[in-house]
Amino acid sequence: MREIRISRNGFRTGEKRKISLPDGKELVIFYLGADRFFAFDNRCPHLGCDISKYGVIIKEELVCQCHFSHFSIYTGEPKKGASRKPIRVYKTQVTPDEVIISLI
Repeated sequence: MREIRISRNGFRTGEKRKISLPDGKELVIFYLGADRFFAFDNRCPHLGCDISKYGVIIKEELVCQCHFSHFSIYTGEPKKGASRKPIRVYKTQVTPDEVIISLI
């Protein structure tokens, strides 16, 4: 299984970080506190807006404020707004020191 590991130290509740992979792909990870990390593709499936710049999580939805597409933080399915395509959600596992993101 392909995965990446990042240190969880230094994350503040509400923070998001862009992660660039060696193959050029970008992910964004959100920390909601209490071991709740969520990882997504960094590009909105609607028109490719940068989620690390325009994305916010409101309740249980990722909102791309570029064109106001709303996605489930659990499945990536579009809930409302311009996008008809889902955003990719990556499984995360949290250890005391790391966040492990599965790329498969």
